[in-house]
Amino acid sequence: MDVPAQPDEPVKYTTPPRVQAWFLGRSRARWKRKYQKLKVEAKRLQNNANDLTKSRAKWRAEARELEQRVQELAAQNATLQQQIAALKKDGAPGGRSGRR
Repeated sequence: MDVPAQPDEPVKYTTPPRVQAWFLGRSRARWKRKYQKLKVEAKRLQNNANDLTKSRAKWRAEARELEQRVQELAAQNATLQQQIAALKKDGAPGGRSGRR
């Protein structure tokens, strides 16, 4: 491929400078509008991600607390079951402790 020689003279544009300025101004305005919208969208998505992270952390902490409560209640239930078994073994009449 032969590369054409560069002319020594600068390129002369046929479009008047005022039209070039208008076109470049319009192009710049579109570019700014586009990236402002993208910036708003990025901010919205970042806020959404932050909200989800906080929410998940909250639910995770609540789930841990509830799991701990379940374990405590299971231990309490086992203790009460042992007490019931001991009362039945000791021969309490009708499974009652005699109180009314």
